[in-house]
Formats: sequence, structure tokens, C-alpha cells
Amino acid sequence: MREKVWTDTKLVSQKRQIVKNLIWATVNKLSDYLQLIKFKLSSLVVITIALGYLIALKKSWLNVGGHFALTLLGSFLIVAAANAFNQILERDVDALMKRTKNRPLPAGRMSVSEATSYATLMAVFGLTILALSTNWKTTTLAVTALAIYVLVYTPLKRKSEFCILIGSISGAIPPAMGWVAARNELSHEAVALFAFQFLWQFPHFWAIAWMYRDDYLKVGFRILPINGNQNSVTRKTVYFTIATVIGSAYPLLAGKASMAYAFGVILMGLWFIKAAMHFYFCQTRQSAKNLLCVADSYLPLVLILWLWTSQNGR
Repeated sequence: MREKVWTDTKLVSQKRQIVKNLIWATVNKLSDYLQLIKFKLSSLVVITIALGYLIALKKSWLNVGGHFALTLLGSFLIVAAANAFNQILERDVDALMKRTKNRPLPAGRMSVSEATSYATLMAVFGLTILALSTNWKTTTLAVTALAIYVLVYTPLKRKSEFCILIGSISGAIPPAMGWVAARNELSHEAVALFAFQFLWQFPHFWAIAWMYRDDYLKVGFRILPINGNQNSVTRKTVYFTIATVIGSAYPLLAGKASMAYAFGVILMGLWFIKAAMHFYFCQTRQSAKNLLCVADSYLPLVLILWLWTSQNGR
């Protein structure tokens, strides 16, 4: 009797261990997929698409429905696919960099064929959702952003320091996508959203490149903070930060903003410029990290304020 009880207890313990192992394996695999698509970055991009959409509609997210949800779902899949393809193409250099060597592909936790299949499915489903639920202009913008990021920007990082210019074009398309999905037109405001995010890409990217410049130098990425004079790089960061702040003034210049918007963008602009100036004078990893944190907060905050202005008029 005791032996039977002991055997039953052992079987229960083994079953529990099997279930626990399955749960951990599932969690780890999900974590690898999230790393492959750079989930945090993909989410930030989709937020700008959502805000571009809502600015076009002049409504809050509480007043939108299925079309909005499908636009975001399709867009998220496209952005995720772009990031996955980027990691597939750069898996060899990722293995050499401290920051990226533990990603699923260089670490060997995921095969190239698995990652490629995953990325391809996301791209196909994402484009299909956008084509069926939005319009051909939005789908074309999505295809353009995906192609530029994967086929031009990614390989250009090893050849020319002007890769940031190309990458900024791809990175600035999302809010315009949101606008076009909502309005089915490429208006002046959509172009203004594109220009604002295009200029923002430079201080954002250069802050990252500065933080990891040793890794980038090791793998031969030809990025401006490595190949250019340090003072030149930080000075240009200040110039583009100021240009970004000026770009946020479009609603004011177009006569579509209130004094509250002016007050808000001035305060946030000074905050952004202060971080860029600190980066210029200190030129440390901490000052670059601080600039990155400010930049990543500044972009959605300005777009939210832009949305508030579009809802409330002057």
C-alpha cells in the first residue's frame, strides 16, 4: 500500500514537472519571438500610427471602432516583420556585439528558417489586413516602409554613414500611414507628420549609436558617430533636435492650434533641446542615454498634444 502511494506521488510529481517545463518552454519561446520583432520598438511605432490616425479623424481612441483596430493590427505585423527581417540579415554581426549577442538567432535558440517563416507570415498577413481594411495608399506606404528598411537601410549600414537618412525615411512613414488610413488622402498635415518624425529620427538614432559605438565599430557599421568627428556628431544632434522642435510648430503655423498647444510644445521643446545640449557638452554614454529617454518620451507626447489640438480646435 505504501509502495502504491509512493508510486502515485512520484507520478503526480513527474506530471507537474512536465507541465512546468512546458510552461517555461512556451514562455521562453514567446520571449524569443518578442525579441525577434523588437516588441518595444514595434509598439512605439504603432503608437505613432494610432496617433496619426486619430489626428486625422479628430477623435479620441474611445470613439473609434473596428477599422482603427484592423489598421493597427496590420501595421503592427508589418513593423514586426521588418524588425524580424532586419535581425535575420544581421544575425552574423549581432553575434559579435555585446548588446545583441543574446538575441534568439545569434544565440542559436531559433533557426533562420523558423525566423524567416515567422517574418514572412507576419508581412503577408499584415499587408493583407491593410489591403482589405484600409486603402491602396496606406498599403503602398506600408510596402514602401518595409522595403526601404529591409532592402536598403539594413545593408547600407555596412556601406555608408548616410544609412540614417534612408532609415529615417522608413521610420517617418508610420504616422502618415495612420493619417492616410483614416482619410484616404495624403494632405499637408500628413506630410507635416512625416517631416516631424523624419527630423526626430536623427537625434534618436545618434543617441543609440553613441551609446553602442564600440560595438558598431567592431562589426564595421559605418554610422556617423563612429566615422565622423565627435564634436561634429553631437553638434548635428543639437541642430536636428532644434529642427524637430520647429517641425512640431506646424499646427501653429497652419492656424490650427491654441495657445495651450504653443505653451506645451515650447516646454517640451526646451526639455528636448536641453537634453541635446547636455549631450553636446558632456559627450558621455549617460548623456546619450538621457537624450534617448527624452526623445522617446517627446515624440508621443507632442503627437498626443497635436491630437488634443485637432479635437478642440483653436
